[in-house]
Amino acid sequence: MGGAAFRYGTLFLLLLLIAVVPWSTPSAAASEGDGTSGNDTGIYLVLGILLLAAVLFLTEAIPIVATAMLVPSLLVMLRLVTFEEAFAGFADRWVLLFLFMFIIGDSLFQTGIADRMGRSMVRHASGKERGLVVHIMLVAGVMSAFLSNTGTAACLLPITVAVSRSSGVPLRRLLLPMAFATSLGGSLTVIGTPPNGIVQSTYEGMTGTNFGFFEYAKVGIFVFAAGMLFLALLGRRLIPAGADGGVEERSEPVDGSASGGEGAPGGARIAAAVFLLVVFSMAMAPVWPKLFPSVSGYFGGIPLTAYAVIGVVVLFVTRVMTVEKAFAAVDWRTIFLFAGMLSLKPALLNTGAADFMAGGMIGFAGSLHLSPDHATLAMLVLASAVVTNFMSNTATAALLAPVAMEVAVLMGCSPAPLLMGVALGCSACFLTPVATPPNTLVLGPGGYSFGDYLRAGWILQMIVIALLIVLIPFFFPF
Repeated sequence: MGGAAFRYGTLFLLLLLIAVVPWSTPSAAASEGDGTSGNDTGIYLVLGILLLAAVLFLTEAIPIVATAMLVPSLLVMLRLVTFEEAFAGFADRWVLLFLFMFIIGDSLFQTGIADRMGRSMVRHASGKERGLVVHIMLVAGVMSAFLSNTGTAACLLPITVAVSRSSGVPLRRLLLPMAFATSLGGSLTVIGTPPNGIVQSTYEGMTGTNFGFFEYAKVGIFVFAAGMLFLALLGRRLIPAGADGGVEERSEPVDGSASGGEGAPGGARIAAAVFLLVVFSMAMAPVWPKLFPSVSGYFGGIPLTAYAVIGVVVLFVTRVMTVEKAFAAVDWRTIFLFAGMLSLKPALLNTGAADFMAGGMIGFAGSLHLSPDHATLAMLVLASAVVTNFMSNTATAALLAPVAMEVAVLMGCSPAPLLMGVALGCSACFLTPVATPPNTLVLGPGGYSFGDYLRAGWILQMIVIALLIVLIPFFFPF
């Protein structure tokens, strides 16, 4: 009853806010998005919307997607940005890249490739608890670097249950490390997790440059290795081996001739070939101009999204994936959240709100007895890692990436380390079951409590934060 009253109260406040919008439009706000700096009213309105979004994301008083759509709508109604700026995120190349990679990745699940790959790799474990944890985390990490974290966890869940039953190792000691590994693995590539795409979009939009496909792995590989080592040696022991929850074993995965499309003989081979060629093309995109300088302009003009689009077309033509299954494969909540929250970037910049927040952060960092650059990086990493455990990591990245970019401009340093701190900090989600879908997915089957996540994850959280603060400046100098 209390939850319903809270939701109705929130809805009333939103309607009231919308009703007073026409009388609260700042006269000095960016007129039709012309890029001029807004006055203090515009700054406070944007910060108010930012705070409202954070509260709604945290409490989920309304669906997360509704919040993501409310933000650009309010920005337009308050004339802080134009309609085109507010909803440009739906045409953003990185939003579209994730959309098409959801489809390509799901083709591996539909045809049984991902499932068979997982089973094959897990079979190489020795049967001992430590060896099983290492192998399961390795499989989960590698798969989530290229596929959906949620899809990877869903695929490995029944496999992990079967391994637990055959080995006698408590399921609770295996599921949580598997879920954590999907977050750690997402920090290895640009498509590993939505926050990486948001940071990529912010970096490219402001500077015209971006991070390479595997550039996140410069730091991410050390974080992944440290996380796997910690969970194999100590972290798993912090999880009580109590009673597991219930989980139904999934039926054997279908082969390519069935699930993807009834008329797709050899569908598994086609899906694997498409996936490998798309990933290869993306990884080689920055290399081709160096190998063939005479045609560097041609390769440089092809966005990564184009390779993913061609891959999806091939899956359709060969009937490995049907249109209906493709639409079902897309995590539309992530797409709407990603695209909707990108509207904050022009609003924060046009009104001067990003400059205001960045100035406050720089002032606080300057009061510390540390290098301002390193102090600011530490603050951004810590903020990202803490907030992402209670709010969507996609929303966290959308909120903090523009601020990190503006901080870099005011400090006169490279934005790369600060943006990398936000991206990788958003993958440090080990403290709560709501931090990321894989954490939620294993909650019931593992019979976990909120305290189990905190008990197993807090040391890992500190390790990841410390590694990011130390390693990022080494690979991405200020």
